[in-house]
Amino acid sequence: MTAGRGDQLTRTRRKQAHNTAWYRALHSPRVVIAGAFLIIVAATAIAAPVLAPHDATEPLTMPLLPPGGDYPLGTDDFGRDVLSRLIYAGRVSLGVSTASVAIATLVGVWLGLFAGYYRGVIETLIMRAMDILLSFPTIVLAIAIVAMLGPNLRNVVIVIAIVYTPRFVRIVYGATLSVREAEFIQAARAIGAEDLRILRTAVLPNVMAPILVQISLSLGFAILVETGLSFLGLGAQPPTPSWGNMVSAARDFMESNPWLLIAPASMVGLTILALNTLGDGLRDVLDPRLRGTG
Repeated sequence: MTAGRGDQLTRTRRKQAHNTAWYRALHSPRVVIAGAFLIIVAATAIAAPVLAPHDATEPLTMPLLPPGGDYPLGTDDFGRDVLSRLIYAGRVSLGVSTASVAIATLVGVWLGLFAGYYRGVIETLIMRAMDILLSFPTIVLAIAIVAMLGPNLRNVVIVIAIVYTPRFVRIVYGATLSVREAEFIQAARAIGAEDLRILRTAVLPNVMAPILVQISLSLGFAILVETGLSFLGLGAQPPTPSWGNMVSAARDFMESNPWLLIAPASMVGLTILALNTLGDGLRDVLDPRLRGTG
């Protein structure tokens, strides 16, 4: 009898462990593969001063050398090592997207919490302001704001944060509406808990799942916007490398030196694909309704 109860308890604990989000994430091929790729890309960008074989901004040799020897990806039209520039460009593109999404998350989450929790005038003001921002095409709004503020990386971060804040607001707003009348929220109000404490300790943990998914997806779109702005000359300014201005500089050599275009374009495409795949995987892991489809 005792052994039987012990075996049943062990199976129960094992089943509970298998139901944790961490366990499901670590056993999701999409999350693991996409996450591993992104970790490698981020680690390479962070360690650029150590890993880059040459200076990324100074001409080193003859221009437009083909891949091989000391220059695995060749040299650009100024004689700079393409591999070194590609590695350093990852710092810019990933840094800008991470900083902008972090700001958008911080601002958007709290605006969404306030709008969904308080309702009334606060809800109307916040949500109508977000509707106005969402009424403009993303890239057009980004170009307009950067054109007014000036083309530099700090302004690109601000622009992308402004553009993507409404997406976080709407997601958190909808999630907050679904839990604001729950029994545990009512109990917290009944014992006299302050609204900010309720939002921080009761509401926010219960809306984290869609936030995490949106962060992953927004990082991919932020990289795309930063790449587009840099391609147009409104983002990172030469000689600072970014994947966008590397693609832009390679336009004139697409037929004669295609590697100049393939390298940065591949990094943009693969990174965005990995982020979107990670977002889909996290959605399936965190959403119980989709758990069986991952």
